Amino acid sequence: MPRFTPEQVRRRQLVVGALALVLLLVIGGCTVSVIGALRGGDDTPPLSAPEPFEADDAAMAVPATPEDAPALANLPDGARLMPGEVLGIDVSAHQEDIDWALVAEDGISFAYLKATEGAGFTDSTFRANWDGARAVGITPGAYHYFTLCSSGAAQAEDFLAAAPPDDAALPPALDLEFDGACDEQPEAAAVQAEIDAFTAVVEEAWGRRLVIYSSSEWREHYGLPVTDSRADWLFSAGQRPQQEDWAVWQLRFDGTVDGISGGVDIDVARIEVLREHSAIPEGEGALGHEVADG
Repeated sequence: MPRFTPEQVRRRQLVVGALALVLLLVIGGCTVSVIGALRGGDDTPPLSAPEPFEADDAAMAVPATPEDAPALANLPDGARLMPGEVLGIDVSAHQEDIDWALVAEDGISFAYLKATEGAGFTDSTFRANWDGARAVGITPGAYHYFTLCSSGAAQAEDFLAAAPPDDAALPPALDLEFDGACDEQPEAAAVQAEIDAFTAVVEEAWGRRLVIYSSSEWREHYGLPVTDSRADWLFSAGQRPQQEDWAVWQLRFDGTVDGISGGVDIDVARIEVLREHSAIPEGEGALGHEVADG
């Protein structure tokens, strides 16, 4: 005995056909959308370009060093911080794991952290140190160890990949020394050209001039034209630097700070001098040249 009458069969066929048509339209519409997206069709709204970075020098803030900070014991005998000066450190993977909470409790206000060296090398502790310092209220800054075996442009690219512009950070620093894996010593003009290439790229990205640290051997061999209009980071053991407009003073390599095993570099910074020398005047390029309108 048949389960459905002919009329019931026709109705079911009409319903199935209608459902099939609807399903075909839905699948077709989705397919067109997918193909259009893959082809980058005009119906797909374009991604908005990121806003260009603009430096705000006022955003750079460093907490004051407490007058009773235990780390002040690292200062030379009889020395003390002057108004506007703060105590800091500079570190790298050489210090291994750092307990930044203890460093902050010891009275450290800022920390320059090694980011990169030459081309193709990023310090393995840089990101952890950056995040650790910032988490406890220590103002971080990044430095690059320059080498003579790779181009300045390549070194700048690696540095910016590790340390992109950050308004709240200290200005980036450039370390010029002969120690390291590279034994080459090219002519001064060639070296200066590579340094200029590095500074142009990094300062354009950060919107701030670099801080320059150099060894006495480097200065004796190459001089230091790169410090013109840039902040100086000077080493002077036992007394303040004789140069009047220094921005950062490295006073010892064997300092003692709670939270760090072994010796550590101790620094004093004059924040207003650092801010003033890192600012790029409006209308002036990274290398100090006037930028033409239009």
